[in-house]
Amino acid sequence: MEIKRENITYRRATSSDFDALVHYRMRFLDELFGPKNEEEKAKMRKSLERYFSEILPTKNLIAWLAEHEGKIVGTGYLVVWRIPGRYRGLETGELGYILNMYTVPEARRNGIGTRLLQELIKEAKSRGLKHLHLHASKEGISIYRKAGFTEPLMPELVLRI
Repeated sequence: MEIKRENITYRRATSSDFDALVHYRMRFLDELFGPKNEEEKAKMRKSLERYFSEILPTKNLIAWLAEHEGKIVGTGYLVVWRIPGRYRGLETGELGYILNMYTVPEARRNGIGTRLLQELIKEAKSRGLKHLHLHASKEGISIYRKAGFTEPLMPELVLRI
């Protein structure tokens, strides 16, 4: 498939895109972590279906899609979550988390990830968010740095239990 930039359209996802949100999250995860067996995939699909059905009505997930000739070629999600407030612009405690920045392989290098990120940042600003977080892959880190993302002052630590 030849991708022509001028034929790429961008739009905010709606509840009618439910199946696509699940599908492209699965594609993203398979690419990031490697394909899994059918049992693991079925379990993940069920978990994602439950997640999206619970979060979409709350308006705490904002998803943007890139389409080329009617086919989805890119996705990006913004999840809004809340912690107890703190100083330095986080008095409300609301944070944004960017995830599932995914472009199908044949559409990469067309500015899709950059444009989706710009739309998500606009959404975050319109919600009054002051802080956005994300985890970057090696392939995506330059896009995020160009958009102004920096290393956190305090490192994030993870405990897998």
